[in-house]
Amino acid sequence: MNEEHINNIIKKYKAGKSSLQEEAFLFENVGESETEIKSIAAFVKQQKKIAPKNLNKDLWTSFEKRTNKNKKLKTFFISAAASIVLISALLINNFNKNQLSNNEKEALLKEAKSMFLEFDKSKPAYSVLVENDLLIVYTKIE
Repeated sequence: MNEEHINNIIKKYKAGKSSLQEEAFLFENVGESETEIKSIAAFVKQQKKIAPKNLNKDLWTSFEKRTNKNKKLKTFFISAAASIVLISALLINNFNKNQLSNNEKEALLKEAKSMFLEFDKSKPAYSVLVENDLLIVYTKIE
């Protein structure tokens, strides 16, 4: 039965339908008559590598380092953007506070006009003496 079982596994192996457990069983129990499978079994045994005991721990720590760097970078950019938004909002509010309303501007203009001496607008202060396309000569009226 053992020989029959091994022959069935060999057929499955050659057809590519054997499982990993069946292949491991085949490589351990291969007979001298099957030189192909014996050479493949020897190659597999030579090339088989055992994973280190703390491989998962090392992998997770390296993943955490990378994700922590990404988190720190994202946090930095988000905080920088928030700072820029806050500063710009404060500056915009300060500029708006310094602006005067139209009524205030009108009152200041009237006050400034009242400081100047008023002259009669009906009498021109100057008269045109000579007028040309290129030249205009004025004289002062006293």
